[in-house]
Amino acid sequence: MQKDLLDGVSARVKALEDGGYARAYRKNGKEYATHLQQVVGELLDSLELEYRTDVPIFKGSKIHADFMVGEKLILVEKSLSREDRRKAGQAGKRCILVSRSTLRSDLLDDGTRIVGIGEGDGRLQTIFLDDPSFNFDYAHILPKTEKCSVMHGHTSSALVEIVGAAREGMVVDFNDAKPIIREAIADLDHKLFINSKYVVRENRTHVELSFKTVHGSFEMKVPKETTVLMKGEATVENLAQELLRRISPRMPENVEAVGVYVYEGLNKGTHLLAMIHSREAEL
Repeated sequence: MQKDLLDGVSARVKALEDGGYARAYRKNGKEYATHLQQVVGELLDSLELEYRTDVPIFKGSKIHADFMVGEKLILVEKSLSREDRRKAGQAGKRCILVSRSTLRSDLLDDGTRIVGIGEGDGRLQTIFLDDPSFNFDYAHILPKTEKCSVMHGHTSSALVEIVGAAREGMVVDFNDAKPIIREAIADLDHKLFINSKYVVRENRTHVELSFKTVHGSFEMKVPKETTVLMKGEATVENLAQELLRRISPRMPENVEAVGVYVYEGLNKGTHLLAMIHSREAEL
């Protein structure tokens, strides 16, 4: 009896060494390969969505989606090559990749990432918009610099690039994108940009600012409606970030990235490109 027990343990240890042991997650009579797959399955069940499991992403593919809801394929903790994405797009399938990165996780972020891959042939295209209506004026102060620590203004212009998968031959209709950009720029036109850390008090209509510069101390009271409070110093780099923040949420789902060029006067400026919708990359 003792020998049989030892033989059984030995066989189990050998299976572990050979990779023959796999953890399984079971709930409500269903079995999942990973905990994250279980979470996705439970979510679909709670939404009472009909789905299939273990579906090839296109005919003849060795890669199988964990779930298929309608024509949408959900792959959990799997990756797709550029060629796989192209063939899935040609087959008219939209893939959603769900993964978890321990390298990017912390107390405030568990590292879960959800990436949608749109329909089409998998290629990304870029359009750009450069228009006289994208010009604007603003004032700012940079307390830690010699020249710019006194309030002054700039006449600036912006160029916006939009990156995404084309739908019916277009990434986005120019006539749809231009109003979005114009409205964002109008919100910034003839405004004072200043670091929010210099706010000492504020009320419904005004903000009071106090800060030290290389030329001495400044104190001022400014109207809220003509002031843009920023998380950092009012540099052209942070101004580009502010413009991008106002444009990106209004882009359609096929747009994967938005870039802005902001010129501070002539022949100088900054360029910022950031992923949107996908959270693989943060601003």
